[in-house]
Amino acid sequence: MELERKKLESLLTQIQDAVIVIDPIGNLILMNPSARGVFGIDDEQIIGQPIRQLIQQQDLLAILNEEQSPAPRRGEVTLEDGRVLNAQITPIQEVGLAIIMQDITHLKELDRIKSDFVSAVSHDLRSPLTAILGYVELIEKAGMVNEQQREFIRRIQLSVQNITALINDLLDLGRIEAGFDAGKETISLAAVIEYTVDAFQGRLREKSLILKSEVQKDLPTVFGNPVRLRQLLSNLLANAIKYTPPFGEVYLRALLEGDQILLQVRDSGIGIPSSDLPYIFDRFYRASNVSMDIPGTGLGLAIVRSIVDNHHGRIWVESKSGEGTTFSILLPVSDQAL
Repeated sequence: MELERKKLESLLTQIQDAVIVIDPIGNLILMNPSARGVFGIDDEQIIGQPIRQLIQQQDLLAILNEEQSPAPRRGEVTLEDGRVLNAQITPIQEVGLAIIMQDITHLKELDRIKSDFVSAVSHDLRSPLTAILGYVELIEKAGMVNEQQREFIRRIQLSVQNITALINDLLDLGRIEAGFDAGKETISLAAVIEYTVDAFQGRLREKSLILKSEVQKDLPTVFGNPVRLRQLLSNLLANAIKYTPPFGEVYLRALLEGDQILLQVRDSGIGIPSSDLPYIFDRFYRASNVSMDIPGTGLGLAIVRSIVDNHHGRIWVESKSGEGTTFSILLPVSDQAL
């Protein structure tokens, strides 16, 4: 066993990614030189020691402390020197956990530059778009227009409104990711759900959709931004309605699971092909089975994920093409509710 471990460690020595393997109770089995360098560990006599005593990096410990699941999970680890690592934790049967970390600092910097550029351009576009919309609305007041001219005016207004929606989504995403939404408070998620569902009744009736809602009584409070949590739920419900054919069903439920609230939105719509699922939360990404006639910016789910991340929650999606989609979110209950 010791010989095999040394062979494996010799191979891992050449790998630039940081690799750590721990047993089921959290004791160190293996740590390659890259991982030792990242966490400043020089002592050679560390095998068998508890990982939580060897490493005090809070981001990594938080990922390790998450509820165990058979599926790999990811998280970001920000080091004291500013570097950012992408950590993937994979359970290995009869071994424990394998933790592989890649340096993504340059990717985060590129993403920041891109976000700054998009935000600046978005702000600069709002004023001329508002002016265009204003002048178009004045055309009909200036004199009579025929049906063809009225149709042209309608198309201009629709195009401006679509671009404005895209800009607003980009600015929202930028504010959330930049951490500007610090105004959090203890709120009733049940009240947010009720308020949001009421706002969608008209759109549900337009498509003859049935909304089934199941919200647990005495649902604990959460600590969050009420505006953003309503936006999160609105985006999910809007998608469910948009991609569900007439006379279909949308199902919403919220219940307590341990010290977290499980929020789910399920529909009987067109579903998402399995090949699209890994990218569905990426900016501007739209599933391959979505018709070009269906409006959308491709930013709604990216905003949802950012809001969930900002509230220390988790989100995942389950779907099959043609069979509907279920979005599930876990949000921690507030300290006052514990």
